[in-house]
Amino acid sequence: MGLKIGMIGLDTSHVEIFTKLLHDQSSHFNQAKVVLGCPSPSEDLALSRDRVNQFTNILKDTYHVTITDSIETIAEQTDAMMITAVDGRNHLELFKRVAHYQKPVFIDKPLAVTVQEAQEIFAISEYYNTPIMSSSSLRYAESLQEEITRSEKTGQKPTGIYLNGPLPFIKEIPYYFWYGIHMIEILVTFLGPHYKSVHAQGTDNYDVITAEWQDGSFGIIRGDHKWHGKFEAVLHYEDKSIHLPIYQDQTSYYACLLKEIISFFETGKNPIPKEETLGIIQLIEVANDKRRVI
Repeated sequence: MGLKIGMIGLDTSHVEIFTKLLHDQSSHFNQAKVVLGCPSPSEDLALSRDRVNQFTNILKDTYHVTITDSIETIAEQTDAMMITAVDGRNHLELFKRVAHYQKPVFIDKPLAVTVQEAQEIFAISEYYNTPIMSSSSLRYAESLQEEITRSEKTGQKPTGIYLNGPLPFIKEIPYYFWYGIHMIEILVTFLGPHYKSVHAQGTDNYDVITAEWQDGSFGIIRGDHKWHGKFEAVLHYEDKSIHLPIYQDQTSYYACLLKEIISFFETGKNPIPKEETLGIIQLIEVANDKRRVI
């Protein structure tokens, strides 16, 4: 058997998706398995409270995951952990409870909902020498990664990026920390964390975020408040533009992310620079602050 993984926070579809991938395609993930889960719902968040039993029962009944109410049991009896709790407001406190075990921890998006909390998570990680990783699944979408590889080989960097996709809100989570993080993380993945300015405005139906980077490149996000799964990107270069219909990728971006997570669990090396992860949280925080309704 490969790595034994524990999940903390069983209130999101991600726990079912990751567990199913590891169960059904074990050879693709070095036989890693989810063996323990702790529900840990947020009672003040309906999305968490109303779904935790559903996903807990799926893990228990379909994939034979042992369920416990003890986070400490998860930390003691597994090789690596995933903090999958849907409520990013709780990620810091959950991480505090497992950091001293010094086992790799993947923290699902968002890492935190303030820059201060994100910095504290990294500080705790460094104090205990506990590896952490946090990422949107969209970062590792197949078509985006292929374009990043091509861009790096040719030395071409996009001068501008236009993104379109779902951008729903829930009242308990500050604006773009809920779904906006997906497209904001794509911008930072391509253009880096050193943005120069950010503007955001919204209507009843959609939001538009514009950002300029220090080198003059720019990013525009148009997000629909009604959920759908059609993430798309247009990358502008000096001599051409490339359209990437991400939703048409053959391999799901969850599977692509999971491969990176398992590699991280095995090596203890976070593939994403700390500066980049903090830059994403900072950009979201600034965009939230600057958002204006028109």
